[in-house]
Amino acid sequence: MDRLLRIAVTSVIDVPNEAVWSVLGNFGEEHRWTHSVTHCTRDTADVRVGTVRSCRLPRPLMGRTGVRETLIEFEHGCALAYCLEGAAGPFAFASSRWLTTSTIDHSTKVTVEGSFEPKNAAIKYFVWPVVKLMLRPTIKSVLRELAAFLISQRKMG
Repeated sequence: MDRLLRIAVTSVIDVPNEAVWSVLGNFGEEHRWTHSVTHCTRDTADVRVGTVRSCRLPRPLMGRTGVRETLIEFEHGCALAYCLEGAAGPFAFASSRWLTTSTIDHSTKVTVEGSFEPKNAAIKYFVWPVVKLMLRPTIKSVLRELAAFLISQRKMG
């Protein structure tokens, strides 16, 4: 049985996939477009599997004020995934995956998937339902921020 707990949120952004990747492809510069981090840096000049980003959080989340994440998948224009270094509160492991696809009207469907490994079986039944309720609006908010940033960039350029 798969021990991972999963969540996925999808949104359609009214910009082409290339524009989405001009932002998502800059792994380590998320502070430019989201309030979920105050500052990020990456340990490589270019973005590739193995790149590590370090981000400061605006407020503690699951016992952390900062995170280090390693890029474990990177296919420009399609997908990127990263895993969190260390535990996240009740979870021994956490990772995120962003997938994009172009739509027929030249918009972009963006799906954010989260995977979490609970530290014990009780987490699945008692903590996960609450965490999932909190995560869904947080992910939706980040996707709205991404859309607003991309649309403002399109209007400026």
